[in-house]
Order: sequence, then structure tokens, then C-alpha cells
Amino acid sequence: MSDTAQASAFVDHLLMRLTLEEKIGQFNYPGGSGIDTTGVSAGVDVATLVRRGQVGGAPAGGDVTGRRALQEIAVREGPNGIPLLIGHDCIQRYRTGGPIPLALSCSWDLDLIARINEMTAREARADGVNLNWAPMLDICYDARWGRIAEGNGEFPHLGARIAETIVRAYQGAEGDMARPDRFMATLKHFAGYGLAQAGRDYAGAEVSPATLCRIMEPFRAGIAAGAGAVMVAFNTVNDIPATANRALLQDVLRGRFGFDGLIVTDFTAIDPELVNHGIAEDGRAAAYLAFKAGVHIDLISQSFLKYLGGLVAEGAAHPERFHAEDGPYTLGPVTEAEITARCRTVLLAKYRLGLFHDPFIGMDRQARDHVTYTRANVALVREAVAKCCVLLKNDGALPLAPDLRRIAVIGPLADDRIDLQGTWAMDVEPDHSVTLLEGIVAAASARTRVLHAKGCNIVDDPRLASRLNVHNTFMPSVVIGPDSPQVMLEAALALVPGADAVVLCLGEAKEHAGESSTRADITLPGAQGVLVRAVSQAARAAGVPVILIAMAGRPLALTEELPLVDALIWTGQPGNEAGHGLADALFGKVAPSGRLSLALPRSVGQLPLRTEDLPTGRPQTAAGVDIAGDDELDPQGRHVFRKFTTATILEEPATPLFPAGFGLTYTSFRHGPPRADKTLLKGEDDVLTLRIGVTNTGTRSGRELVQVYLRDPVASISRPVRELKGFDWITLAPGETGEVAFRLTTEDLRFWKGSTISDARHVWEPGVFQVMIGSDAASVQMVEVTWQK
Repeated sequence: MSDTAQASAFVDHLLMRLTLEEKIGQFNYPGGSGIDTTGVSAGVDVATLVRRGQVGGAPAGGDVTGRRALQEIAVREGPNGIPLLIGHDCIQRYRTGGPIPLALSCSWDLDLIARINEMTAREARADGVNLNWAPMLDICYDARWGRIAEGNGEFPHLGARIAETIVRAYQGAEGDMARPDRFMATLKHFAGYGLAQAGRDYAGAEVSPATLCRIMEPFRAGIAAGAGAVMVAFNTVNDIPATANRALLQDVLRGRFGFDGLIVTDFTAIDPELVNHGIAEDGRAAAYLAFKAGVHIDLISQSFLKYLGGLVAEGAAHPERFHAEDGPYTLGPVTEAEITARCRTVLLAKYRLGLFHDPFIGMDRQARDHVTYTRANVALVREAVAKCCVLLKNDGALPLAPDLRRIAVIGPLADDRIDLQGTWAMDVEPDHSVTLLEGIVAAASARTRVLHAKGCNIVDDPRLASRLNVHNTFMPSVVIGPDSPQVMLEAALALVPGADAVVLCLGEAKEHAGESSTRADITLPGAQGVLVRAVSQAARAAGVPVILIAMAGRPLALTEELPLVDALIWTGQPGNEAGHGLADALFGKVAPSGRLSLALPRSVGQLPLRTEDLPTGRPQTAAGVDIAGDDELDPQGRHVFRKFTTATILEEPATPLFPAGFGLTYTSFRHGPPRADKTLLKGEDDVLTLRIGVTNTGTRSGRELVQVYLRDPVASISRPVRELKGFDWITLAPGETGEVAFRLTTEDLRFWKGSTISDARHVWEPGVFQVMIGSDAASVQMVEVTWQK
């Protein structure tokens, strides 16, 4: 009997023993402290619900001890001994904190991302976690949105490659999760959460079917890789909340993508949130709509536990009540057969995790200590820092010479060991963090004096500081000290004249980004901009180079700071080994090799900013007032326009400050002309091979990222001006030339087309295609090819 047949036989036999209430209990995932929003468990703790068979999963404490204790209750005291799903938010890190996901995506290094996430699975499963509420796959174009920190940038293609990499890292290449170093992936948030209006968290997304389908590509890739669970978004998508959106969950997720795993709500997304969205009058209607949409796991609200049993009974007695012409109850009665089928999926997930064979897989404190925060793990996240940080400017200031006499390290984040962790780092010990100041001291020679001044506070508003410390109440990181802004600034400026280099470490607190952390202004917070201007002026007068390290959970608008510094590095929030990893890059032990996974805006006024944007009727190379005369025509006989394009911004260029894909290193590269093996292709099965030579023109070895973009200039719907279709790294010694090759097929030509997401088709249309290859989205060379049917 095959493994699949064995699993089915086991689960079917178990289902025959379960009562209706016990089946419904498998959908219930209450809060770890008995959080109750519906009244179903008022005065009843989670352990009691587990004993009753009314819980399918729970957070179960903060470590292996609490998780094992609750699992023992489930298998030894529960009515059928069914083990629990134990979920946790391990957002590409657990006890060993590496760079935030947005920073990791800037590595464009799938091997590194795989190793980081294998480490995450190994550490978390050893601590009793078997279901991870990650990865987050939301494509986002708006840096105001705080949860951009948890995502993988703006490119669906890059997001898709990262998604399948993470799923295999969590679940194993063969999907074998019944191991002490694997757990189940949950792809979130399905769908459109990253397109929240104006970046306001939880706001609705109004998006065309073509664009919505395109930004779902990471989910499609993760499902194809075998992801076991999908978490539904909080928001409305084109006026329908995702939690009750049958088009999303049935037509696309189940139908088109063929997903057969767990569909999980987000925190309280059924009740009260469907009520708050205005599509359900009460929790009962909310539970009905979410269940009929296809949800398995009710996270926190316990609405399924409270209402589904009654809905089944009423549907059996009065089925006509569930065929109303309007209102929520139009989708037919909830039947026990539906409950059984939904429960079967939950039990199969537990079987895949090996929980029926051994409910305590990985729950071994001694084993946990051997795989958690090890030297190898620390070395890995240190390696990641240099591969993720993006060198945006370098006018000869870097790398730092090893024999400098004095280095001034200035800024509120320079000696901060909490905020460098970034959002969702609740399992990381702050004492494990190495600050930038500590890293520079350790890397500098014994003869180098490293001087430090705070310079300013991260923010000066006490109310905002309190909000930024929301998850740091016992150890606040955003502290407004007793010194006045003027005193702090003068102390910093006093260090500049005698220094050989100034390193400014500025940016955001960790809770500037993350859930419910939208910013209206994406420049440096507080008085940090004032500090940059003052230090720059003093440094120019003294002939001292200034290096700005920008630590943040989002792309910052650094337009004012860019001309004031000699070198600029965006690091994201680098995690435990920020200090050592950044010092490695600053002193040239390793070269920074990160490339932006999304464009950096000049100002908040450019947002949302999309590299794969649609063309306008008046592109930037054309205009709206014909200053040459009404009769001027282009070679095709069309009127020429030269002013007031729809892309025009009055105060600044419409282009980003730095394009997506951009990043410098400590050497330079020259790209030769791209070469296509053919320019006329025919049929579905033809393949285009594109090659380009790359030469290292600098004085040290280095890595270059080559990117391929595609444009379909004439199609039945308007298509983006470019779409990322491939990328690859090449490592070259000084003077060495190598070649990078890419294969494009008709799969790369396909796009989603339809009047709704339900009827959208993935098609390709014959014609001329522009294939662009280069070092970033703006620095490309083009080859045109014709692809016929």
C-alpha cells in the first residue's frame, strides 16, 4: 500500500470514531492564553478545551516545555488522542536571528535563502513548532506599508523562486515533514494584502484581474512546491473580504492552483472582522460565510466551534433557509459531509507531519540545545548580512583601511541591539545581538580608536516612542534620554574633526515596520536628517569621509542624504550578526553583494512605485503640449508630444532614486552585447537561448547579478513595460570574462487575461518581444525576437 493510501485508510478509520463536535473541534485554533472573542470558551482554558476534543491546534506556550505539556494532554487525555498542530510565526528566523525577509530577498541568492530557512525549521521543530505561519509572499509596491519588511520585494518572478525555495527548505525537497528538522509552510496572505490602499494596513485592495493574478504567482509556485497550508488575507479584495471570497479560495486556490491543503484564517478574521467588514450581521453568519468559502482552521475567534454544529442541525431540519435570494445564507446548508471532508484535510496534514506516529517529534530539550543558536547558525547569519546589504553609493570611502587612527561611529542605532533585529523577532535573545559599534571595534586594528556618540534619538515624540516599544515593554529600545537634542548633536560633531572616517548608523526602530505600522513619511525618522546634514557639513570642512548605514524595515527615501555622504548602504534590519557582518563589509573582508529587490523611491509622493508598471498613453519620452508645432509627426505619422506627461511629478524626476536590481560592490563589471541564438521562433515548444559576456574590470574578485526582463509591446491587453523573467550570479576574478546564459520559453510569454479572476486564462500571444538583459532594471541592453504560433 502506498504512503498516500496508508494515510487515507488511517484517517478514514479515525473519522468513523469522531462525533460531529469532535470533527468541528479540529477546526478550532484558540489563543494561547484562552483569548475568546465569541463567548464560546468564556472561563474555560485551552487545556480544558483540548481534553474535550474541541481544539485542533494551539500556540501552546513559548518553548518546548509548554508545547509538549499541551501535546501530552491532547494525546493522553483527549477523547481520541489526536495530536495538535502547534503553530508559530517564524518569519524566516527563530532563535538565531538573521536578516529580515525583505533584506534576504535583496541577496537574490536562493542557496543562502534555503540554508537560512532550513536553519529556521531545524530550530523551531526542535522547540515543538510543527506549523509555521510563514513565508509571507505578498507583493508590495508601497513602502508606507509596514509589512513590506516581511515580504520579498516587488517582483512576482523573484517572489515565486523564493517561495518554492522556502517551501522545500521547511518541508524537505520530497515533502517529508515527519522529521525533527522539518515543519509545514503556510503561504500568506492570500491575496492582495500587499496592495492595501495607500499602504494602510488592513485597508482594501482594488486591483484588476490581470494584476491580481500576476501578484499571486509566488503562491502558485509555493503550492506547486508542495506547501501544506495557505493563510487568507485580512483585507477586502475588490469589495469582498478574502476570508469569505469564494472566487479566491475556490476558483483560484482550489481550482486553478490545485491546492489540497489547509486554508487558515488570520487572527480573528472570521469574527469580528467579517462583521466589521459589513458582510455578516453576526458571528454566526460570519462562520457560515467563511466555511462555505473553504476555510479549515479558524484562528483565534472560535466561531466554527460555536456555530457550525447548530448550522448543521438547522440545515438538516430546514434546508430552505440556506437558499435565500439575498443576505449571507444563499450558499446552501452546512452538512455533516462537508464537515467530515474538511476535517479529513486537517487530519491528513497531521499525518503528513508524522504526528500520529510520534506526536512529540522534535520535542526534546536536549536535542533542541544542540541545534539552536549554534556556531554554524551564527556563522550563517553573519554570512547573510554582507550578501543582503546593498551598497548604493561609494565615492572611494569603502572599504575602510585597516590602519585608520580614529573612526567615529555616530547614530541612535549604532549601539542598539534590539532594533537591528527587525519585526517578528520575539524568539531572538537581545543579548545575542552584536551591534555595529561592537562589530567595528572587533574588526578594527588594535591601534584604531573607535569613538561613539548617539547624536540624536530615533524619534523625539514620547507618544510615538511608546508605540515603537509595544513589544519591548520590559526592555525598551526607543529611549528618549535626558540629554537635549542640541547636547547630543554637539557631542557627535565634536568627534568629526579628529576622525579618519565617520560611520553614521541611522534608520528605523524595529516596530516602525511590521503589522499595523504604516508610515506617512518614509524619510529618516525624528531628528536623524538634521544629524546627517550637520555631520556632513563638519566632515566636509575637515576632509573626513562619511559612510551612512541605513537600517530599516522598508525602503527609505534618502534623496536629501545621498549627496551629503560618500558611501551609502541600505541593510534592512540585519539581525544577530549585524555588527560583525557589516564590519566584514566595511573593512573589505567580504564585499557587499546585495541588489535591491524593489525600487527605492525619491519621496513618498512616488508611491506606489512599480518597476513592472503599465505604459501610459503619454510616456516619459513623449509629452502633452507640442512646442514644435501642431504638424510635427514621428516616422509612423503620429503627432509628437513633448511636455506634461502623465508620469510627470512637478518637484522631482518620475524615476526612482535607485532602480530595482541595483547594487554596487568593491569591483566593477562590463557587460558585452547580448546574443540570441535565434530571432525568429515558432510554436509552443521552441526555446530562446540568450547569452551575455561579463568582464570584471576592477581590481578584486566579485559577484555580478545578471537580470533578464521581457516586454510584450503589443498585446490584447496593456502589458508591463518590463517583467523580470530570470536572474543569475557570476563570480569573476579581476580581468576575467565569463558568460551567463538564459533560456526563455513560451511559459515566460504568458500573461493572465480575463474579466474576473475566476475566468482568467494564462495565455501567450504571438508577436515581437523585447528581451532586456543587464545589471538592474534600468541598465539593460535589448534584443528583439519574433515568436510565432
